[in-house]
Amino acid sequence: MRPLYFFALSLVLYELATYLSNDMIMPGMIQVINEFHAPQSYVALSLSAYIIGNCALLLVVGGFAERYGKRLAILLGNTLFLVFTILITFSQSINAFMLWRFLEGSGMAVIATGYALIHSNFNDKGAVKLIALMSNLTILAPLIGPVLGTLIVSHFSWRYVFYFTAILCMTSLAGLCRYTPHDKPQTQQVNIHSLIKQYWQVVKDKQFMLGTSCVTLITMPVLLWISQAPNLILVKLQQNYTHYGIYQLISISGMALSSALMQFLAGEFPIANLIKAGIVLVAAGLGVSVLGHANIYIFVSGQFIYTLGLGLANGCIFRLVMANKAFSTNLLSTMFGFIQTLAFAVGIFIANSICQYFNFSLLSFALTSFTFGFAALLTTLKYAAGYRQRAWE
Repeated sequence: MRPLYFFALSLVLYELATYLSNDMIMPGMIQVINEFHAPQSYVALSLSAYIIGNCALLLVVGGFAERYGKRLAILLGNTLFLVFTILITFSQSINAFMLWRFLEGSGMAVIATGYALIHSNFNDKGAVKLIALMSNLTILAPLIGPVLGTLIVSHFSWRYVFYFTAILCMTSLAGLCRYTPHDKPQTQQVNIHSLIKQYWQVVKDKQFMLGTSCVTLITMPVLLWISQAPNLILVKLQQNYTHYGIYQLISISGMALSSALMQFLAGEFPIANLIKAGIVLVAAGLGVSVLGHANIYIFVSGQFIYTLGLGLANGCIFRLVMANKAFSTNLLSTMFGFIQTLAFAVGIFIANSICQYFNFSLLSFALTSFTFGFAALLTTLKYAAGYRQRAWE
């Protein structure tokens, strides 16, 4: 069992590297667009390109893992991410930067495969606790990423963000090479028609789609905040990098608190109750941000409440989605990741267009986030109602 925990640690280090690559560069995107003489809209579009890169390969990775095994898929993904991260540093135009960011994002596609391995080897309580611990580490990215990125871009070129990311990638690759379990391929050959048919069967499952919609809608506001924070804070409010880091720290730290709480709450309270408590906090926090948009500290306090609720609900819903006995965890995690990342890319584009139209005001951002949060409230309460009697396994 110990090697499996070391595998989880190596996987979360890789996941941390993929998140930090984005969270550290966001405060540096102002430098990037200035160097390449690009419009301000490219700040958020760089995140969209990164996410779409992940989405583009997710379904391919699922078939590859079925044919050649999850271990090879994970190692190949980490390697490609490392290569494209290094290539970003050689960018000489905004188009080259966006291309390498898109290809770098494709390396994230194997993370879902890694989580499928974890769900296959743990029961409900073990999986939720381990994923909460992993989340506690990965949320270091939005917590410390803006701070580290601010320090780097304040003293060095934005390219040093990717030098740092490359070092993390090398470390995670060494750990994954040693500890990723050797799994057997599920099939001797990949039948594309059969694979598409299996994916379609997953999509037709109403509970899967409802659960996936819940997680996507709940998570959307934090992605919007990460993508728009440089425009909102550094440009619109004319705040410095120090304030940028402080506001990000307050906003995201709710996830750290909720991840710690889950170590005590998992298995002690009905899973449906934890989901309901989390989604109420999500809606309440986003509502506070709307009402307090004129004061940045009230606004980020609302974001803190939101991320606290996000951490409570997210892991529980994800576990229920992955516990669907009708399909393999590999198929579930792959389709879950594909739908979610595609929705994220579209959501970021829509939010960027709305915020740009209203000159990146905090109110336009807060209302956009609350709209997603209110939709999440309705869908999640409906989803949780279907699991009122569901006990921890």
